Amino acid sequence: MPEDSNIPVPAAPESPRAAFQALAERVGVLAPGAPLSDELMKFAEGVLQLAAEGKVPRERAPR
Repeated sequence: MPEDSNIPVPAAPESPRAAFQALAERVGVLAPGAPLSDELMKFAEGVLQLAAEGKVPRERAPR
């Protein structure tokens, strides 16, 4: 699925899951309206943890 920047990511979501859901839809990981699995939720939380620990570079890797 291609990225769709028209799918909004909430500025102040009611939960981290809502923010991750919207982002996953925006970048094409999930079809709009598809549920975010527990596995994808754990992955997103793991990415946050790695970033908080400084283990993820801030620049994007070349494609």
